[in-house]
Amino acid sequence: MLSSLSKMLLSTLSSDATSTEVQVPTHRVSVVCISDTHGCHRELDIPDADILIHAGDFTRFGKEEDAKDFNDWLGELPHQHKIVVNGNHECNAMWKGKVDKMLFNATFLLNSEVTVTVRSVNIIIYGTQFFWPMKTSNPYYDVINGPLDILVCHGPVAGMVDDNSGCKMLRSTVERVKPKLVVSGHIHRAYGQCKSLEGTQFVNAANCANEYSIANPAVFVELDIPCSQEE
Repeated sequence: MLSSLSKMLLSTLSSDATSTEVQVPTHRVSVVCISDTHGCHRELDIPDADILIHAGDFTRFGKEEDAKDFNDWLGELPHQHKIVVNGNHECNAMWKGKVDKMLFNATFLLNSEVTVTVRSVNIIIYGTQFFWPMKTSNPYYDVINGPLDILVCHGPVAGMVDDNSGCKMLRSTVERVKPKLVVSGHIHRAYGQCKSLEGTQFVNAANCANEYSIANPAVFVELDIPCSQEE
């Protein structure tokens, strides 16, 4: 049998180990989320943040002049990092093969990821192409792996600020990868935020209403990134 002193020592060690695991230092990173601006980007008031994310539909029906002015506007903003993905208005545009060159004032993600650094903290961001909601496996989602801090996808996740119009396969991907933040748009009427039981924060940042006019402000989010990700 253990002596009283031994039991006390074991209890103290166990408590210290638990305390060490819980008290992981974090670094706060700010993100401003926009989407579905449809050529009306200059009507928005954009708060300052470490990262600006646009979740697609920056044009109206793929108009090239919208894309060019959008890029010019991005160049006027002070944000350290600017991330953009396609929406359904861009994915079939005549200029879709050169969008990464057109948007030279941002990082354009197309089924790809980037690691950005904010005050020595690395944040991993993955951006998808636009896909309509699927009931069967999407191979482009299947290759998304963690660790991942932010997932940007034009269409929303099923059951998360989607007005019952989101993608179930995308939800399966999020449940597997567990990003801290998912930024989407597409369903204008579903604008808003929510959080899952697993702690992932979901933002539908659609700025335009159904008449393609600005109705909703940019969404400001703060993430606590573990300092263990520092280089």
